[in-house]
Amino acid sequence: MRAESRYRQIARTLRREIQERSLPLGGQLPSEKQLEERFDASRNTIRLALGMLRNQGLIVSRPGRGHFVQDVVPETFYANRTRDGSAGLNESGMTGQMLEELQLLSATPDIASRLRVPEGDMTVVRRMYRFSGEISGSVSSAHYPMDLVNGTPLMLPEDVESALAVLADHGHRQVGFVDELTTRMPSPHEAGQLELPPGVPVLEVHRTDLSEERPIRVVETVYAGHSIRYQYEHGNMNAYRRD
Repeated sequence: MRAESRYRQIARTLRREIQERSLPLGGQLPSEKQLEERFDASRNTIRLALGMLRNQGLIVSRPGRGHFVQDVVPETFYANRTRDGSAGLNESGMTGQMLEELQLLSATPDIASRLRVPEGDMTVVRRMYRFSGEISGSVSSAHYPMDLVNGTPLMLPEDVESALAVLADHGHRQVGFVDELTTRMPSPHEAGQLELPPGVPVLEVHRTDLSEERPIRVVETVYAGHSIRYQYEHGNMNAYRRD
């Protein structure tokens, strides 16, 4: 079996110390010179090890200051739990929700198939940023069939407390949803929007909300992979939540 490269051994040791919090979140790593002495390794080997940790999203390098442990703590997304007990969205720890833009767009083949409308039909799209502290945690685009939301507050460029409540008030109550989750590497635009370190993937979620008769909304959400923990719950959860 091929021997593990020296820089990989060093990266593995530092990764374990980060995971065990010997190197705390947001804390500064020892200087490259100190790491050379600790591991009896060349500067190039140390830089390869640090580059590996950086590409894994575990550390960030700040020119002139050094290397720091990534301080993003994953937020928990409770995929099937809301405050009123209905099926829907509830993000714990996400703050700073903001309506970024409202657009009228022709349905792409992907959105049209999920909404069961003809390709090219007009849809209302509400795009939102959500934040974890000061860091962008996700970007969501909610697509609505025009005939369902025409004349409702969802047509206005203003914050709405509950889009599903607006739909229910107009006769389209959500009774279920389908989630589709995929992971992939971000586009350059997404990497900039979400301020992603090199090597960090995104989690892409398509949620299709359903009434008794038809799909009523499709929400496309792209999460920073290192800042999200997706959790589903099913059945009696008393033992899980018991202190």
